[in-house]
Amino acid sequence: MPLTTDAPRLFLAFPADKLTVSLNQLQDQLALPGRRILSHQFHLTLRFLGPLTDTQSTSLLKQLPQMQLPSFELPLNQLGCFTRANVVWIGTDQVPEALMSLYQEINNRCGSLKLGPPHKAYRPHITLFRHPCLPELPAITPIIYRPTKLCLYRSMPNEQGPHYEILESWELNGKQNCQR
Repeated sequence: MPLTTDAPRLFLAFPADKLTVSLNQLQDQLALPGRRILSHQFHLTLRFLGPLTDTQSTSLLKQLPQMQLPSFELPLNQLGCFTRANVVWIGTDQVPEALMSLYQEINNRCGSLKLGPPHKAYRPHITLFRHPCLPELPAITPIIYRPTKLCLYRSMPNEQGPHYEILESWELNGKQNCQR
């Protein structure tokens, strides 16, 4: 399926649906004003892609099922915020080697497709709130995240903020396409 400029905000991410209860409890504990990210929208981004030409989308969709997609465990052990985006997130200070290797391989493949480089260093996180940053966030009990698949998402703007739709998915550990 071509993924052309009618879907300008494409990205690869790991859905965090299995963390819904823990992340909702954390949102309740933090009780921040602003907009909570809805449970079905939780994800950990691997790489923003932006708009793709037909050639780029065809190539990417052929390459992903052939890649070794290693499973990994990620300790979500810290809260943070991105001031420009006004988001509060949960992330890690211990990025596993398997995740960094996959990130590098995806970046290399994106480079060969003539996609621009990432605009910032990779910082794995799951957004919890759209809220102005706070000077200090509390320490938290770590949540262990074990994603099972990598997905191609499309971000679509609406009045409440972006809505994310899964277009394709691939199981981790190099298994073939596992359709949503």
